[in-house]
Amino acid sequence: MRVGREGARKIAVEHDFHDYLQQIEWLASATRSVDAMVAETHRVQVSDPNLVQRIADSGQSVILAPLHMGIFPLGVSHLLWRYFRGRRLLVLRAREDHAINNLAMDRLRAVAGEIRILNTRDQAEFMDAMRYARQGAVVISLIDLPRTYGVPAPVSLFGMPSAIALGLDSMARMLKAVVMPMAVHSHLDGDEIVLGQPFEVAETNPTARAALAADLARQIEAFIRPAPEQWHMWTRIDEFYLDPAEGEADEGDNDAAA
Repeated sequence: MRVGREGARKIAVEHDFHDYLQQIEWLASATRSVDAMVAETHRVQVSDPNLVQRIADSGQSVILAPLHMGIFPLGVSHLLWRYFRGRRLLVLRAREDHAINNLAMDRLRAVAGEIRILNTRDQAEFMDAMRYARQGAVVISLIDLPRTYGVPAPVSLFGMPSAIALGLDSMARMLKAVVMPMAVHSHLDGDEIVLGQPFEVAETNPTARAALAADLARQIEAFIRPAPEQWHMWTRIDEFYLDPAEGEADEGDNDAAA
């Protein structure tokens, strides 16, 4: 980010505030009434509502791809309530389920026709979940996960050799889904859902996969730069970065594959 020591210290302090704020909202959503949740949507703005409406009107499967940024559960809930109400919903999780997380996500039943939560490590359930999602479902899949959460894809992140978990390409192609990158920038008077460029996946060969990973890394940076203190993954940034030896090994592997 090249913000200097004082800038980094300020970001660290504000990051802690936004981290606590997000956790409070996440826990509160487990008991908040539906009317209260709907009332919160009036404090949310979407950067391009016409774009979301066109995608919703198409009726095809959609992958909402948010960052761990701002009060992102409220942003996702807003899009579901305002544009995709009544659709099937598939929520992807990459780690063990926790009771409080499942309880909060279960509240999404208020806006979804059906909801299914899939742990992506459960290979036996994966294909059945894809069949479930093919009929115009909305899938929620976070895009800023470190490499240990899936198949690693080498990228440059903030100028450093890194790797992100990437399984989005295969899923998007399988579902013939539109992927909509998004981030939530939270403010004291409300939240803004910032949309990236939607895309579809036609190929999943190594070249196409590398290009998509690079595009996603640039999109992640573009979402973070205006409000770096709101990205919840700073405390895990070391999980993204590669050792120089790893980066060189990856390049050698790519050359050999070519």
